[in-house]
Amino acid sequence: MHEKVIVVVWASFSPRARTLAEELGGQVSFHYESRLERVWLKPLRWLMQGWTTWRMLEREQPDLVLVQTPPIFAPLVVSLWCWLQSRLMDRHVSYVIDGHTGAFHYPSWRWSLPLLRLLSRGAVATLVTDEAALHLLKRWQVRGFLLIDGLPRLQPAVSAIGTEGEARVAVISIFSPTEPICEILAAARLLPHVTFYLTGETGKLAPALREQVPTNVRLTGFLRGGCYTALLKNVDGLVVLSREAHDLSCGAFEALVAEQPAVVSNGPEMRRFFTQGFIHVENTPTAIADGVQFMLNERLRLKEQVIAQRTVLVNERRSTFTAFVALLAEQHLHPVSSLQVERD
Repeated sequence: MHEKVIVVVWASFSPRARTLAEELGGQVSFHYESRLERVWLKPLRWLMQGWTTWRMLEREQPDLVLVQTPPIFAPLVVSLWCWLQSRLMDRHVSYVIDGHTGAFHYPSWRWSLPLLRLLSRGAVATLVTDEAALHLLKRWQVRGFLLIDGLPRLQPAVSAIGTEGEARVAVISIFSPTEPICEILAAARLLPHVTFYLTGETGKLAPALREQVPTNVRLTGFLRGGCYTALLKNVDGLVVLSREAHDLSCGAFEALVAEQPAVVSNGPEMRRFFTQGFIHVENTPTAIADGVQFMLNERLRLKEQVIAQRTVLVNERRSTFTAFVALLAEQHLHPVSSLQVERD
């Protein structure tokens, strides 16, 4: 029998979730109430997303649920549903927690760590993306894996976006509070000969920052599918920055797929996993500008290094993913033959 796997995400998109679902032969279920984005509406949004998640689980009846956190309420809902299936329906359903950086390191979610510890004890395993989080799982004496993102699948390019200007870079952003947008705009002013394509939903850019956008910065809006791929392919390099020291940005993995060099933040996890073809900088205007100029000057050499780095990362991740698959097989949650191991 082929077990049914569902990956639950309380967000509007997640390349990591799509990759994991594909590798596990499952499907992704996104739950995000965009109408309730205001800060004071968050409790209502989480309540609505909990309700839609519960209804989906009842309808789909999965055998294994992989659920992302934060928010902590997503695995809370999933774990309760799995527990009730066992108690009331005499049907064993297991769950895996995919713990992202914010769950362990963001101040806004620090209060939820005791609850995450409890939920991790009931999970088959908890996946994390940085060493500090893995050490915490070991302290909690729960099963955990440091599983970095798999290489995302990019759709064929279908646009000319990113072709304006002699020197061009794409800044991969969603206008998160953890991104140094002000510093990036200042760096763009230091490089007037470079066209910066800044992604992300423009409405989320603070009005004060919008007024500071220099003439060599193009606000692309939130790009999807082939338009996003076209931007990655048409520019001369990427910029992927975060103030969060433990972040492993999806944009860096997209750089590997697009075979593009990238300027990235100087955090410990980025330094550990992205050693070739990536320029690590501090989040200051001068350092960012210097990194972008160096990337443009050394673009061809760095592209070769990025291709080599991709092979290294794929091989490193394969061993961890194989161990995770073996654990699922031990728990009789999935036939190993049906799982897809990532290839370079």
